Amino acid sequence: MINEALRIEDLHFGYADGESSSIDNRKNILQCLGLVRFMPSEASEEVLSGLDLILQRGETLCIAGASGKGKSVLLRIIAGLEQPTKGQFYYFGEHIPNTLHSPLEIAKRGVGFVFQNSALVSNLCVRDNVSVPLYYHRLGSKEEIEDRVNMALDLMRVHAEEKKFPHMLSSGMQKRVAIARSWAMDPKLLLMDDPMAGLDNYNRRTLVPLIDNMRAMFKTSIILVTHDLQIARELDCNLCFLEGKKLSQARRFEEWLESEEPFAKEMFRNLHEF
Repeated sequence: MINEALRIEDLHFGYADGESSSIDNRKNILQCLGLVRFMPSEASEEVLSGLDLILQRGETLCIAGASGKGKSVLLRIIAGLEQPTKGQFYYFGEHIPNTLHSPLEIAKRGVGFVFQNSALVSNLCVRDNVSVPLYYHRLGSKEEIEDRVNMALDLMRVHAEEKKFPHMLSSGMQKRVAIARSWAMDPKLLLMDDPMAGLDNYNRRTLVPLIDNMRAMFKTSIILVTHDLQIARELDCNLCFLEGKKLSQARRFEEWLESEEPFAKEMFRNLHEF
């Protein structure tokens, strides 16, 4: 497992009766700070059943699939934001038992998370949104933290916006700030929940190379949930689908494009012309 960033074996997860899968921004933030966590409960219906996943160090993997199949849930479980019903988890070769499966413990292993809605703190400016987690976890002196923040703002090209508040930013800029905040924590594994969702073509074209640069420069392992299948082609990475409560085999974009599997043909139905 030396070269593995992540290994999941036999993952099962389901929500209890009446439990909602939605998580508001405040709870997201509290969970990332390790102040709130989900506790396991008796599941009424499994969302994920017997799921396995292996991600190599420095690898980028796109996960796609129809809406409501559990893609975002899978990312939240990996980040410790939800408790698995059953399963074995290994982060960079270290086994994390389910009794320790919490946001704070997993963040200590170098796992970062970028929420689909960015989850920026509305009353903090861009610079403070990026720096707060570093100060909270005491990751260096003030000078070291500020240097790290400057690097993150430069990497995601949002330094000019550092004094602005989230409501003053476009959705594309908010996504960049959210990625900068996660990158500033120096993640070895970065989880990204549909980062292109809601972006226009310009912001999408801008964000894809920024993600690719981060991967190339820092060898960050990345799992990216997406509805935009072209991203796998543009990032030149493997793509798999969440189907039947499990992950399919990971393949290249072109292989999936020619696949005869029914779910793949449905997902690629509008892309065969490209």
